[in-house]
Amino acid sequence: DVHWSCGLFGYFPTYTLGNLYSAQIHIAMIRELGDLNPAIRRGEFSPMLSWLRDKIHRHGRFYPGPELLARATGEELNPDYFLGYLEKKYLG
Repeated sequence: DVHWSCGLFGYFPTYTLGNLYSAQIHIAMIRELGDLNPAIRRGEFSPMLSWLRDKIHRHGRFYPGPELLARATGEELNPDYFLGYLEKKYLG
């Protein structure tokens, strides 16, 4: 990885946090919008983009990450969503 040669080790924790956040955001979207897969298969991303704009994008950097996540999803960071994703992906 090119980050190692520059001594930029700080990137790796942010990758992990991004994965944790995205799994939780994905589940929150499903709760509010229903099954997203049919729209994704049709190439229709506007419901998801609208949700992201309303819950996350419009706030910019006004809230710190943990607070923004809680506001968008209704709960603090919960690693169970990411663990569930990993179990489904790798264990079937």
